[in-house]
Amino acid sequence: MKKTALFIGMATALAAGAVISAHADEVTFEDLTGPSTFAVAGAEQTLVYSFTGYTATFAGGVVLTGESNQTTDNSSVYATGSSDLVGGGPGLLNPLTVTFTAPIQNFQIQILNALAGNYEMFDNVGDSLNFSLATTGSSLQTEGFAAAGTMVSIEYLGGGGFAAGDWDFAIDNVTFNQPLSSTVPDGGTTIALLGVALLGLFAWRKFVWTTVAA
Repeated sequence: MKKTALFIGMATALAAGAVISAHADEVTFEDLTGPSTFAVAGAEQTLVYSFTGYTATFAGGVVLTGESNQTTDNSSVYATGSSDLVGGGPGLLNPLTVTFTAPIQNFQIQILNALAGNYEMFDNVGDSLNFSLATTGSSLQTEGFAAAGTMVSIEYLGGGGFAAGDWDFAIDNVTFNQPLSSTVPDGGTTIALLGVALLGLFAWRKFVWTTVAA
């Protein structure tokens, strides 16, 4: 499936109608090049990717390439950060949002250069995923869930010892309408793992009580 990209940052069209060689239903941001810091990138840039039959609109961030404050991804990414923390221009948001013109499934991202702490990824029909990143500037994780809506948000919730209202993270290699990678458990797998854990806890408690009674 071919897709085209339209860049609307600061109401200026860039690369309109350009055909991008990429996998179907995937956005890698490699069709665009940005600076390495938020301060140079300036104001929020809205990205619109056109696929056959629908579009995907990314809002709240800017394109950075070889971002200087992280060590995990030297390619182009879509990043956001609070102005007091990263010195970025106006319009950078927490959460980042991706809006689709038709419902999608199996939304997955790589998240990086993130402040340590807690994050939530959720769609507009009640599906959600919570996860944490342990380190600042050197975290790179793949996260995904079985979304079913037309908008997905990725939000920093805090918890990493930073000031209230601070955030700094980026996303890359966004996929949807494809199977989730083996590193991302689906809902059924998560439920199955929980069941195994509960059975193990029950067996352990039974062993303890049997030992005490003996």
